[in-house]
Amino acid sequence: MKKTDEYIKDERVKYLKDILTDFDSFQMWKKYVWKYSPYIKDYEYELHKLNQETIYVYIANNKIEIMKLDDNKFGITINLDNYRTIFERRRIMEFMKYENRKYQGFLLFYNRGVWHLDLGDFIIPIRRNKTLLRLIIIRKPQEYYLTLPELERKEIPEKEYGFPIIKGLLYLYEINGKKVEKIIDYYKKKYKGMPYMLRIKTKNRKYEYAIFRMLLNKEIMQYRSIPTFITIRRIKNDEIKSNEWMFTNIVTLNLKRITGARFPDFEFAVLQDYSYDGVNQILMKFIDELRNTYLCGVDYSDRMWCIRLPGIMYKYSIKNVYKVLYDLDEKTEIFEF
Repeated sequence: MKKTDEYIKDERVKYLKDILTDFDSFQMWKKYVWKYSPYIKDYEYELHKLNQETIYVYIANNKIEIMKLDDNKFGITINLDNYRTIFERRRIMEFMKYENRKYQGFLLFYNRGVWHLDLGDFIIPIRRNKTLLRLIIIRKPQEYYLTLPELERKEIPEKEYGFPIIKGLLYLYEINGKKVEKIIDYYKKKYKGMPYMLRIKTKNRKYEYAIFRMLLNKEIMQYRSIPTFITIRRIKNDEIKSNEWMFTNIVTLNLKRITGARFPDFEFAVLQDYSYDGVNQILMKFIDELRNTYLCGVDYSDRMWCIRLPGIMYKYSIKNVYKVLYDLDEKTEIFEF
């Protein structure tokens, strides 16, 4: 942390999770900033602590209010209507990053004109007339309950705290007055508990089969050898609750027919979207269980390339990936820029 006479440079102001974790350490009437941007001619992130219970954070000059409601509870108010440019939307999405055992995700993301809340396996669209977002995030207290007859001490179930922002520490408890636990239970029933990536694989299975078949025919991919000790067995009904959804692709890359260095592991990759430029190239977007995102293409010489995309593009269509990467306007076609 670097201090000057006018402001304090502090990278913690870039993420909501860090601000809530260190809420009490910020000094009142000090100006904390991070990352000057010539685009807005100001700092991208700016924090002011007005008193012991109130912090204002300005992201690209748009205000977010953070209130400390008690020792373990915070209220966050965000007006998503303020974030209209691609620059502003990317910054608020980065600000709402959360941590997972396997990956880092973004609690908020914008796609196809609609804001969404990303609760792990469940994506919740935010209605256009409900973009004033009020969130309650809690620090996980060390609370237990006693069970009879032995009076054994057990922890309160994890799901009752809500969705983990930092597992074991910070949890999203309420969204606009509704408990996150009940929201997740509703979507579990709606989607029968199937995770997002598996729903995409099921939805796109015919297109994925056709594209993998095309890549095999072009010798860009090849069948991978499967060890003989792997067997397939049926799962009885009473076993389903204790088993995770799983799949394995049986293709791998032919290293002689690829260019570039960042490719997905096709054993566990899922085709999320595909497109064609109308000239000589097919485009594909793959995701994996670690929330890595890749844009790939096959060119006129039947060689395949891939690039890894920023994490915020995990749910984007190929069309929106290009619009965000190159800041295209609404009238520009993807391949005209």
